[in-house]
Amino acid sequence: MDFSDVTALIDTMPKRGIPFFDLVVCKDSKIIYRHKVGKSDVKGEKELEDNDLYWLYSTSKITTCVCALRLLERGVIKLSDPVSKYIPAYASLTVRNEGAEPTPCKTVMTVEHLFTMTSGIGPEHENKELLQKYAQGPTTIEIASAIAKIPLYFEPGTRYKYGFSHDVLAAVVEAASGVKFSEYAIKNVFEPLGMTNTGFRPTSEQEKRLCATYVYDNSNGTSKQIPTSNPFALTPEYDSGGAGLFSCATDYIKLLSTLANSGTAENGYVLLKKETVEQIQVNRLNKDSLSDFVNGRLHGYGWGLCGRVHINPVFSLSKSPVGEFGWDGAGGCFAVVDTKNKISMFFGMQVHNCSYSYIILQPLVRTLVYKALEK
Repeated sequence: MDFSDVTALIDTMPKRGIPFFDLVVCKDSKIIYRHKVGKSDVKGEKELEDNDLYWLYSTSKITTCVCALRLLERGVIKLSDPVSKYIPAYASLTVRNEGAEPTPCKTVMTVEHLFTMTSGIGPEHENKELLQKYAQGPTTIEIASAIAKIPLYFEPGTRYKYGFSHDVLAAVVEAASGVKFSEYAIKNVFEPLGMTNTGFRPTSEQEKRLCATYVYDNSNGTSKQIPTSNPFALTPEYDSGGAGLFSCATDYIKLLSTLANSGTAENGYVLLKKETVEQIQVNRLNKDSLSDFVNGRLHGYGWGLCGRVHINPVFSLSKSPVGEFGWDGAGGCFAVVDTKNKISMFFGMQVHNCSYSYIILQPLVRTLVYKALEK
């Protein structure tokens, strides 16, 4: 293995407007490469350290799906279950009707629709009613119930729309398990895997280790600092399954490497059964919904039960195998799980609006890592 090209690229990140960058690669649950660069504090003086923290944003979705899949394995929930079985507000939904009043939804929204972002629920960040609900300090289930009142973008199962589906999935986990979603994640994922620096609400000590946050100018490759906060960590009682976690590369790679080893951790803990991990790796989008997804930016990929799924290497030009899966986040974090080679990788950064990361850096870093493994 020769990671010199990877290291050379990472060392240029500050020149590319990425103030700090941390990459860790595992094979067979062992770290085989780790390299980081840059300054992580608001003054731009402190070198990035192994356990410095950042908000994962949508990379949190991997944890949320894993939690739901554990309940699926145990028969507590089913993919075919109506969402209304757990959150009654979903028994009566409406669908947007361009130029007219919303019409009653004809299709039952299921748990699978939440996993696959085919529920019709969109990115409702600016919905006035939902913002008013946030001000009341709602719970995870109360937020999910409020989302049910917003007209869907389409009939469930017909198209793909990136949005709050996984926030509602977290509420399903909470309702089905009988405990807060954050508590379920701690007991079933974080504690068994030794992820002591991952959670929804950082302690005062952890807040001191949160990295500075930046926003990117894609026109000239520069970034400027903005306040470090998570707009999805909205209330003390709301656990955002879609974007609410903070972590560090040292921690999150433990989850990814466990998935890469077919669901069993290095310490023997069975996070998920092998058969369940295999289900994650199957594209579940139909022709229309796949078109919606691919046209976003991920050619050669579909969507499974835990984010993107590699389905066509000729189209993607990716060196990862068919079935590789993972996801990323608003701050630029990126996760890769490859069960065929038992490879996992994660890179952490905290730069918003960075299309450069999604379009250029993510596929390039992944490609260079696989080339390094071949040498």
